[in-house]
Amino acid sequence: MPVTIIHKTSANNKGSSSKYGFYLNKENNEYIKDGEPEKQNYFFNQREDRISTIKAINLIDENAKGKGLKKVQDKYFTVTLNFSHKELQHIGKKVAGKEIQSIDELNKEQYKEYNRLLREYTKEAMGNYAQNFKKNLNEDDIVWHAKVEHKRRFKGFDEEVKKGIAKSGELKSGLNSHVHITVSRMHQDYRVSLSPLSNARSSKNLVLNGKSIKGGFDRSNYKQMNESTFDEKFNYERGLDEKFETLRELKNGNYQEKEALRQRIELEKQQKEKQNNNQISY
Repeated sequence: MPVTIIHKTSANNKGSSSKYGFYLNKENNEYIKDGEPEKQNYFFNQREDRISTIKAINLIDENAKGKGLKKVQDKYFTVTLNFSHKELQHIGKKVAGKEIQSIDELNKEQYKEYNRLLREYTKEAMGNYAQNFKKNLNEDDIVWHAKVEHKRRFKGFDEEVKKGIAKSGELKSGLNSHVHITVSRMHQDYRVSLSPLSNARSSKNLVLNGKSIKGGFDRSNYKQMNESTFDEKFNYERGLDEKFETLRELKNGNYQEKEALRQRIELEKQQKEKQNNNQISY
């Protein structure tokens, strides 16, 4: 599944988003240093596909000055959309007509299209974000920007580093594309505070435009929505072992439920392997 992570807040989230905004230029700086400026990705949102760093920061900071927020409250939140190698291969095959193992295999036009598809998916995921507040909101009601990145580096807690196979800071091989999102806490026109960290199950009803509405944000539902959007948008046939509901049941189910699910996963794998072997024989 596309792993959607809403990151824990910090002291930085209670002030300007400038530090995080400039931090997200790290990959572009590497491309420039390596003599590959054409590979840069820019900030974008639902309205624009190329936003300058300063404008992106100001979009969040100016909106976060809305009425009602206290100094101790988070002014913005950060989200990442992370994709499996298989999911990224599927997108790569759509633009290249073949399976790829690295974005370096894409030519200039394919690279542009690959990035465009990731941006378009992100826009739909942020539409899901707005809708998940259950306040009759859409993507135009929230203020956000995002940036696509393609590189990941090993960190000290990675198993490869612990085992001495890789060093902390080394680039990871393969397809590692992901998206960083920064979203303001405030509604576009300052009508209401929107926190993805509030719990939909325990939040009280709020009043918006004179009407009582349910508050909160269901993070599990958001992840499920993003998975469904990915599958529909890219015509992706998701295996049982890749589904969010499967992973959740394997984590939270009882012993009998987990064993039954594992058997279903194994049976599906066997059926797919048999199908692939039959296709090869022809």
